[in-house]
Amino acid sequence: MTMEKLSKSMNFEEIARAYYRAWFRFHPEAAVKVGVQGYAHLLTPYAEDERGALVCLNDALIVGLEELARDGLSVDEQLDRDILYNAARLENEYLLDVEPRRLDPGRILPCNAIYQLLIRPVEDFPACLMARLHASAPHLLGARAYLASAVAAIPPLWADSAATAARAGVQFLQDLPDHPKVKAQAYQLQGLAPALNAAAQALKEYADFLARDILPRARGDFACGISYFEHLLRRRHFIDISVDEVRALGVRLFDETQAELMAACRELCGHEDVAALTRRINAEHPPPERLLHVYRKQMQAAQAFVHDRDLVTMPSATHLEVAATPLFLRHQIPFAAYSEPSPHDPGQQGYYYVTPPVDDAQLTAHHHAAIMHTCVHEAWPGHHLQFVIANQIPVARSLPRLLNPSATLYEGWALYSEQLMQEQGFLARPESRFLLLKDRLWRALRVFLDVDLHTRGLALDAAADLMMRHLGFSHSQALADLTWYTRSPTVPLSYATGWSIINSVREHLRHTRPTFNFKQFHDQLLSQGSVALPRVVRRVYGEAMWTAVRHDLVQGTVDETA
Repeated sequence: MTMEKLSKSMNFEEIARAYYRAWFRFHPEAAVKVGVQGYAHLLTPYAEDERGALVCLNDALIVGLEELARDGLSVDEQLDRDILYNAARLENEYLLDVEPRRLDPGRILPCNAIYQLLIRPVEDFPACLMARLHASAPHLLGARAYLASAVAAIPPLWADSAATAARAGVQFLQDLPDHPKVKAQAYQLQGLAPALNAAAQALKEYADFLARDILPRARGDFACGISYFEHLLRRRHFIDISVDEVRALGVRLFDETQAELMAACRELCGHEDVAALTRRINAEHPPPERLLHVYRKQMQAAQAFVHDRDLVTMPSATHLEVAATPLFLRHQIPFAAYSEPSPHDPGQQGYYYVTPPVDDAQLTAHHHAAIMHTCVHEAWPGHHLQFVIANQIPVARSLPRLLNPSATLYEGWALYSEQLMQEQGFLARPESRFLLLKDRLWRALRVFLDVDLHTRGLALDAAADLMMRHLGFSHSQALADLTWYTRSPTVPLSYATGWSIINSVREHLRHTRPTFNFKQFHDQLLSQGSVALPRVVRRVYGEAMWTAVRHDLVQGTVDETA
């Protein structure tokens, strides 16, 4: 697989189009996610020759973009060019230097590739579903040989997680005939039952293989290392401060938030026993059979509040379905999560997943106040509103932006949304500020856990102990959260970092612009799509604003430690 020869006469749009035509064959799930047709029958390849071809493809793009005259590009094309250029460099670094020493058996699973066909608009759904099902058994059989030859590079945590996901995937496939989309087109799905049985059996054998042959010998280290971590900060998130300065920001925010949390606890109940107050709040939850109904009602209430307060320009058309988390994802999503719509979906259908609790301990996490906060974060005005707005702005839905989102924007915005809705009076229960600060403490802790896990050799059990001590997590809850930290370096730190950037910009604007209003500010923040916040600040407010915000991020962080 090669990219057609790049010509110096090709403009940026032509270069990007040629690149993605080839790139999507290596990333068919990404194509389906962003609504590009023609790849929905494929599974993501993993073999060495295909990885080598992808490296060559990225090299060709890098050279082509370096030869492209930057002054001939519009401001928006320059931003897209920088995002695409950095993405290609990061992917090659990952393929050549990072992945060979930290292989993830979970990336090979076909479960998500099959599931996404159920929730994304694809042409010829029956044929694509059958193609991916038929491909699953040989795909997983080949993966077993591939992983067996590199067992020393597989982190035990990831082998165990992949085995769990594979076993849950068996049940997911067995339940597939009852899915409404499958039932509606059953007459076009001849041979579905044997295809499902073969794929389910392959998943079971893959899970057994991981548990029997890989897990006892897995010795890989999940840490991505300081070099790649720094490059992610600069090339994905465009954060031009050091790793140590980012960590110090998290420590400072943690200390400040912890002090505020203790004060809020004293105000509510006259003492600083955060655990006791948390237990009292957790006791007020809906019964499990009404859980999804309560989530739907609170999500609708948050949407109406944002509309009535005119806090942001509302999207013209959208729908958000509250649904139980798919089986094969529940070990990764212990509470709730969100899946955004395809950019070209006219109905802008998003999914708000809630993981059904398996016992009373899990049910207490779904107390009434937490449901309100989560609906703000995941739905209105958090993730759902932000992603739908991005999909409805032409400049924001270019492929480089859609395929390379920065969590500084989408998670920073969602965390800021909780603060905004508390300030505006939606999160108005007596315990709302206490919960807001407790969740912010969690996100602040993520900053230095993220840094330390990937660059300072922090052990997983030590990280879990910190979460248990400071957040009151159980050991299993902490490990579930930490598992995705290990897989997604720099994403955990982006919540609090993005939140800090947004608040810094807001305060500078409020002090310098007498006509400041929330709606205009929020519309401006969301006008560029899910782009790294430092680039949004530069694009919308100029270099001087980013210089001031950058100063705020590093101010007072020297020599601070956890």
